[in-house]
Amino acid sequence: MNKELPDSLQCSVIEIGRKGSWQVSGFPRFLEKNTIHVWSARYEDLDCHFTSLSNVISTDQKNIAFTFRTSDNAKKYVLRHGLVRSILGHYIRHNPETVALLTGRNGKLELDPQGAYTDISFNLSHTRDMVLIGVIRQCRIGVDIVRMDPSYRFDDTAGYMLTPAEQAILKKTAPDLRYEVFFRMWAAKEAILKATGGTLTLMKKTDLSDIFEDGGYSPEYSMNYLDSQPPFFLWQFMVGSRHRGAVAVDAGNARYQ
Repeated sequence: MNKELPDSLQCSVIEIGRKGSWQVSGFPRFLEKNTIHVWSARYEDLDCHFTSLSNVISTDQKNIAFTFRTSDNAKKYVLRHGLVRSILGHYIRHNPETVALLTGRNGKLELDPQGAYTDISFNLSHTRDMVLIGVIRQCRIGVDIVRMDPSYRFDDTAGYMLTPAEQAILKKTAPDLRYEVFFRMWAAKEAILKATGGTLTLMKKTDLSDIFEDGGYSPEYSMNYLDSQPPFFLWQFMVGSRHRGAVAVDAGNARYQ
């Protein structure tokens, strides 16, 4: 889906399905300056591409995959990192296996600043079922995806993650919607945290009560402006039937000005 947003920003959420070749079908050919591309995929839909994706990850990444306790987790690691390299390789016009990546602050993957196309920023998030990858030019970006679980006991988590105003909103939300509001808040805060490279302390300080003051219900897609330092555009959307995604983008283009 594509949504026209204020200030000429456009966000496209693209689902990679099982049918056809994801490398060709629906793949945007160019990343415009004011465009965000968000890629989502289920691990089960990437399984048929395991051989090609495993061939593009680095030796270091293969060694990391061997450290996982279960073969399933090792396979998922290979799939998501192979997907990252394939998507970035398309944008920077490099073979995926030659994409130069490094681990930046707080373990966040990024393109090598000494390489080409250093104005491209990306971020990765995943659950046990899905992968989410956001890509943008000339801005800092953070993405997060959460699997909404109605049985999750979130009281303790909400106590150290949410501000008093956010906790008040959660308490006054209808019980059958409370878990969804909590997971939306969680995804939004994680996305902001990853965009800034901040610590968990920032999560507690970042107040989103103005966004959720309506009780947290929204259609499958929404955009908000967060007047903070730095300011952020925040997108939230459904991914399938059980997942919520969030994208936070530095509205001040602080990284590249």
